[in-house]
Amino acid sequence: MISITSRDLERHSLERLQGLQDEVNRLVGYEAQVAYAKSSWSRKPAGLFTGLKARLAEMCSGNLRCVYCEDSLADEIEHMRPKDLYPEQAYVWGNYVLACGPCNGPKNNKFAVLGNPLALMDITRKRGAAVVQPVAGRYALIDPRVEDPLEFLWLDFRTSRYVPNTGDKASETWIRAEYTINVLGLNKRDALVRGRKCAFSGYTSRLRTWLERRAHWTPEEQQAFIDDFRMERYRGVWQRMKRYRNGVPALNEVAELIEVAPEVLDW
Repeated sequence: MISITSRDLERHSLERLQGLQDEVNRLVGYEAQVAYAKSSWSRKPAGLFTGLKARLAEMCSGNLRCVYCEDSLADEIEHMRPKDLYPEQAYVWGNYVLACGPCNGPKNNKFAVLGNPLALMDITRKRGAAVVQPVAGRYALIDPRVEDPLEFLWLDFRTSRYVPNTGDKASETWIRAEYTINVLGLNKRDALVRGRKCAFSGYTSRLRTWLERRAHWTPEEQQAFIDDFRMERYRGVWQRMKRYRNGVPALNEVAELIEVAPEVLDW
């Protein structure tokens, strides 16, 4: 999981989104807004959301990878803040990312906020529960559109598992990192752990190939190699390889390779 570069929408698309949101907001009562946000989403304008999906795809890393796991094809528009809990954000551009089914499905309407004093409060609405507004608080889920997940999620290169980027279990960083890891199942799915391990060895191998072959390639061949490198899955692994390289023993070879070819830091 890494930060993504948000893209602006054309004015007419933003205006159409605002019109849809206004339809939700003008209803009297939170329960009515939730019901309408859910029902209207199932009949949202296909043309508008085809364009939105294409713009979200431009924000994905690698070859159209899920913004959360970076493994699978990103093919579903995901509300980071669930519309069942926050109908006022059902049609807000900044609440959308493109995710895969294996991430979007299990996450569903799970959500939590941070209280004051600092504590995690699960506000997921259980089936059959009364539809009431959730308690206020700062969002626990890391938002890759406006935050840098590298500041929260440390990658242990020995286990290929994510852990909080701090040892202070009482800190906001630890609480939010743990919550994000768990709600998205970033360590629970063995395929993701294996994928990050393979990505580490794959990126390292590509660096070796670059050093061995770059002098023999034409500029076009070099660019093709770089383009392919940037399309790899698990860009978050590569970002952390670059960031941790001088302080993690498992990355000693990576540090040596980058020292010889510092241009790869821009990849």
